[in-house]
Amino acid sequence: MAGADLTIEWSTLIALTSEDITKLKLDGVEGVYRVSKKEPDGKFYVVYIGSAPDLKSELLKLISESSPFQTYYSQGGDFSFRYAPLAGEEMRKAVEKQMYKQYAPRFNSREPISPLEVKANLN
Repeated sequence: MAGADLTIEWSTLIALTSEDITKLKLDGVEGVYRVSKKEPDGKFYVVYIGSAPDLKSELLKLISESSPFQTYYSQGGDFSFRYAPLAGEEMRKAVEKQMYKQYAPRFNSREPISPLEVKANLN
């Protein structure tokens, strides 16, 4: 399908901790997110991207359930995330695919599948 421009509203950078995730009023909010880690050069680099029908639940699961990312996260460091509410699975997957291409996150094992091509603001 042809590409479409999409403007989405991103959150500020939030610490990726269960306490900070739990504080957010995101129960049942669907959207996209990206997780970054601060590296020795002082910059944050995207290491994981995703989309979910319930952002809060997905983010809590990401840091608590066994996975290669969770193992990396448990080793410590300065992890943060940003999210953007976004309705509809097709649109979420399209933005997730764009983020994958933009950031090449090392803990996503494969490119998300979406028949849609969108150009969303990623900042």
